[in-house]
Amino acid sequence: MTTPTASPSSGAEPLAYTVTSVTGKRVGGDNCAIAYVLVTNNRDTSFDGGTYHKFPSPFRLVTAKGGAVRSVAKSLTIDWDLLPGEEGTGRISFCAGGIASGSSVVLHHGTREWKVAFPKPKPKPKPKRPVKAPRPPSKSSGGGDGGGHGGGGYPGYTGPRCYAPGGKTWHPC
Repeated sequence: MTTPTASPSSGAEPLAYTVTSVTGKRVGGDNCAIAYVLVTNNRDTSFDGGTYHKFPSPFRLVTAKGGAVRSVAKSLTIDWDLLPGEEGTGRISFCAGGIASGSSVVLHHGTREWKVAFPKPKPKPKPKRPVKAPRPPSKSSGGGDGGGHGGGGYPGYTGPRCYAPGGKTWHPC
């Protein structure tokens, strides 16, 4: 892979960029302004496709209030090899940990500028508390009359009881 910093034969920049669109995206934990570009190779030699971290960049990234964005990691990705004078597609990423979600930046290229917003992440929904099912009546108490005194199966009944043979279950008399 050649480096895109070689000097051009004419007076033109070694690489010329035409921005087609700009978007904000989260990449590897950082917010990134990504410019999708047409790249023109103005060099005498071919230019290998791939990703570069050192390249001529006429771009400037600032905060929405005009302040400099610090510690910006730039990368240029060219989709395929470019012969001299050829044009191809690619993208330039401007990533910085200091760009907060919910904020915006402005990408400048010559006289043009693009505002890039980074939405706040959606809050994770709170887990719903599981609804506990009512406990089934205990077999050791013989059923549920509400008081745990035998197994007639008539919760809340307080009237007279008639017991079945064996004396463990009852029904209202």
